[in-house]
Amino acid sequence: MRAVTALTCIATALTAGCSHLPSGGLQDAIDALTPAESVAGIPRALPPAPRPAVRVGDTYVFGAASVRRVAAVSASALTWITTDGQRIRTGRDFFTPVLEQTLPDRQTTSRLSGQPGALWPLSVGKKVSFEEARVTSLAVFDREIKTTLRWDCEVVDTRVSQVPAGDFDTFHVVCSARRSGLFLPLQTVTWDYAPSLGHYVRRTWFEGGQRRQSALAAALPGSLASAPRVAATLERLQQMQQP
Repeated sequence: MRAVTALTCIATALTAGCSHLPSGGLQDAIDALTPAESVAGIPRALPPAPRPAVRVGDTYVFGAASVRRVAAVSASALTWITTDGQRIRTGRDFFTPVLEQTLPDRQTTSRLSGQPGALWPLSVGKKVSFEEARVTSLAVFDREIKTTLRWDCEVVDTRVSQVPAGDFDTFHVVCSARRSGLFLPLQTVTWDYAPSLGHYVRRTWFEGGQRRQSALAAALPGSLASAPRVAATLERLQQMQQP
């Protein structure tokens, strides 16, 4: 297995204290966009990947400025703090939709039914389907929009994913959301999940008719995360992007 290269030293400047895409954050969507995906097309045999153990303080940096830190862990959900101070609640599985997110103009909550966790341990060809009942409360219009979606997820292949944080052996997972009566999916999201890291290193989705992606720049276990380390890492990443 190829080792993780530079920038595996990060943390969260959030020690003081996601569009509705699975396990995303607002700053993730804004700051971590890159125009093209860089994946070496080398299929690799990986052993089945079990669901990872997540710990409070585990921290991930996407792009050069988007920091996400695990603030709380329960049996069924994770709470994250993002760079801009948002608190986002997600399921335990990286490929499931955000369960609760509050933005200035709206609040979105989702309830999942089915067994999305049955996709674990990840192995090529494995599939799972589950439903999302989503309620979006629009503050400006004082109204609620209710949507029911069926998500179909599949572990498509294994690959070497090249991201700023390094080269990782990954499982490529594709999830599509459909609404009853519509043939085409409303949304398709892909994930490159690195078992060695216990987290995804790339997420892609479509927005405004364009393919977008966020890529991992650095990751740090909670035990090593500190505000000074995060600040230093962010400064280094931003310097690397300067011409």
